[in-house]
Amino acid sequence: MITGNKKRFGRIWLSTGLAFAIAAGTVPAYAAEAAVPAAAGTSVTAQIDGQPAQWGSSVYTYRSLTYVPVREGAVSLGAEVKWDKTRRAAVVKSNGDELLYRPGADTVSVNGFELRMPGTTRYVNGILTVPLRGLTEPLKADIGIASANGTSNLSLSTDRETLVRPNLQSVDDYLKKEGFSGNALVAKDGEVLMRKSYGLASDTTLLRPTDPMRLGSLTKAFTAASILQLEEEGKLSTDDPLSKFIPDYPRGDEIKLSMLLSHTSGIALNFKREEGIPLADTVAEIKASALKFEPGTSYKYSNSGYVLLAYIIEQTSGMSYPDYIRTRIMEPLGMDHSGTATRDTKVSRGYEYDWQEKAWRAVDYYFFSPSGTGSLYSTLDDMLTWSQALSSGKLLSQETMDRMYTPNRFTQYAYAWAVDGEGDDKVAYHNGGGDGYTTGIRRGLNDGTVVILLGNYGGLDTNKMTADIRKLAFGK
Repeated sequence: MITGNKKRFGRIWLSTGLAFAIAAGTVPAYAAEAAVPAAAGTSVTAQIDGQPAQWGSSVYTYRSLTYVPVREGAVSLGAEVKWDKTRRAAVVKSNGDELLYRPGADTVSVNGFELRMPGTTRYVNGILTVPLRGLTEPLKADIGIASANGTSNLSLSTDRETLVRPNLQSVDDYLKKEGFSGNALVAKDGEVLMRKSYGLASDTTLLRPTDPMRLGSLTKAFTAASILQLEEEGKLSTDDPLSKFIPDYPRGDEIKLSMLLSHTSGIALNFKREEGIPLADTVAEIKASALKFEPGTSYKYSNSGYVLLAYIIEQTSGMSYPDYIRTRIMEPLGMDHSGTATRDTKVSRGYEYDWQEKAWRAVDYYFFSPSGTGSLYSTLDDMLTWSQALSSGKLLSQETMDRMYTPNRFTQYAYAWAVDGEGDDKVAYHNGGGDGYTTGIRRGLNDGTVVILLGNYGGLDTNKMTADIRKLAFGK
């Protein structure tokens, strides 16, 4: 499988504009006035999945961009093509996606998302042509170049990451109908049945299934698992009072760690979310807030409680929260594309809906979340690994997991998971979000099923979406 870094390199390289004529150095006669031949003495070859590109003689360069015929180019990359007279567009279909190429346009429509190309589509001698990147990007093909002895070898590889089993076409249709933007995975017993991306990573790039995404409150499950790991090692107990770790916490002797885990502590505060604030300072801010109710007498979702748990993990383990999660969970499980998000982390751009303009707008600022509550990022495959590790008992004993999935007496919420149903219908689920992203996971606790959504649109109801997808995929 091609790694995210290699894919990104291919897309960045293409964005500078291809300046090669891929037809044994020749330029079609009908394009001679518009085309610019390859540099003298340069030999260029092109391959797709190791085979010579079957693009015919209609390939040429124009304004430093390589143009290929839409039909031959798309077919060579495994797609189907037809002309739609009503929409006056070439319709390209691949992996359930519909691409629309309109004459003279500088964008290509991908399931309704408008992806900007480096140039416009052009008719040349009756043939609709498109900039090469305007074809490879929406078809999620990767490209590389190697030069030696005056020869430039262009190699393309077709999409090997997208997978939609025929019986899950209804899930694909559902996500497209919902206008979902992000990455989706459906699996059973560790086998991936569907892995697909939807929407834009930027104006000029599509999301790919291996792109890393912010997790939002899906982070809380990692925090809860860490506390339970430390409990199994005898370093703390979920029955311990908060005052054991923060001696001067007001009424800390009445608040148990189990209450922090289940949001029944009465602690709830919207604290400052600014870069550079030490975790201890956020704890001090939370400590100064009044309780919303008597500890253990009600439920109120609390990011503050999970910040306190992250602080306790640090005090108990002697490691920072990011280091603990990395060394005790992610590295042992091989979650190599996951970690703690910082401003420099290369995660996909998020979008928020502008109600005045009635359009999605890119979030260009960094959304900071303190340790423990929404600080992690991951990928679809790594999150599947995480789910499988929980299900197989790699991290925690069955007795501990039974407690983790036991709801509090007020709601369906347990320890960082909401739990519903019985038997094969028993599921654990959670959602997450922040400025520009929304996530969700739903795991069948007894049937091996999992649905994961890592979205880069803010404000989606991913709890409903994962429930709908589970029903479509597995009839439950």
